[in-house]
Amino acid sequence: LGHRNPLGLAFDGAGRLWVAEMGPRGGDELNLVLRGRNYGWPLVTYGMEYSGKPVSDKTAAAGLESPVHYWVPSIATSGLAFYTGTAIPAWQGNVFVGGLKSGELSRLEMRDGKVVSEERLFGEALKKRIRTVVNGPDGALYLLTDDSAGQLIRVTAAK
Repeated sequence: LGHRNPLGLAFDGAGRLWVAEMGPRGGDELNLVLRGRNYGWPLVTYGMEYSGKPVSDKTAAAGLESPVHYWVPSIATSGLAFYTGTAIPAWQGNVFVGGLKSGELSRLEMRDGKVVSEERLFGEALKKRIRTVVNGPDGALYLLTDDSAGQLIRVTAAK
């Protein structure tokens, strides 16, 4: 209840379900999905209507789940993956969220269910909408871009 536009869903290593949601003009969210909880849309949000008017004057309220992480300005979230590969060991357990508007890949380092840092990857070099991100069977991370000359990009450690 209270989800706006879930575009990425993934289970973490503990089997918990996470969702990346696209908000309006800001307010994209990463949420841990818990049974019976209300995630607040449209009662609370960090975004605004495309017309520029506020959706709500609240970003939090009692009885509503706050996002684990949010993006303002919006990255226009897309695919979501917890990295389980072996190609980049330092990224084990990190969350990756594609950006349709930003053309970046957001790498979120997690500790105890909280985001402790964010790194934006490939934006200047790629300049393409990232539709989805997945773990490959070879231990690499794969990105799929979204345009007429779309690409499948394999991400591994620099050699």
